[in-house]
Amino acid sequence: MIRYLLADLFKSQRWLPPVFVYLAVAGILYGGDPGTPRPPYGVSEMALFPLAAWLTVVLVNNEDPVQRHVTLAAVGGWRRLLGGLVGAAAVLNGGLVLVATFVPALIHHHPYAVSDVALGFVAHVIAAVTGISLGLLCARPMIPTTGWSLVAVVGVALALLVANQLPPVGAMAHLLFDTAPVSAPAVAVQVAVAAVVGAACVGVVYRVGRRRF
Repeated sequence: MIRYLLADLFKSQRWLPPVFVYLAVAGILYGGDPGTPRPPYGVSEMALFPLAAWLTVVLVNNEDPVQRHVTLAAVGGWRRLLGGLVGAAAVLNGGLVLVATFVPALIHHHPYAVSDVALGFVAHVIAAVTGISLGLLCARPMIPTTGWSLVAVVGVALALLVANQLPPVGAMAHLLFDTAPVSAPAVAVQVAVAAVVGAACVGVVYRVGRRRF
């Protein structure tokens, strides 16, 4: 199921804009000398959040309504299809997480401590999970058209980013921007918030999709 969804998306080439925008942001961020690792990781994490949501909307809305019903019948229902969509979104955004976390550590002369890389990785995973959750809420069957889906993604993502230190993305970015040592419990709280948000969003989308399909 995941392989089919990814293959169909790659053929459509609709994944190119969000991926290229994120790579462009990363190129600008790390093209010069970004300095110590943690603040650039914070900027990269905040950029990944809305683009992960955008990429998820593109994935979920890639099939037209008629093709979606054919796929539903072929895979055996909305539960399996939603699981495949979540898995495919995780694969796509997981690739961006790996690039954002490990490429800077390999190409820059500043020392990247293992603790900083681990913190950056967790931060980007949180951004990806939260972005996928937002993307699911803004795509079909929640919002029927792709245009309004993207408007909703942009609006909600900007509102959440402007609300400084709002968990989990903003709060995690604040931990990265702060020069003080980061405690494991503080990070664990943000991980837990991201997990709860992700599970709640998937649950809502499942219930709505089960009624509409």
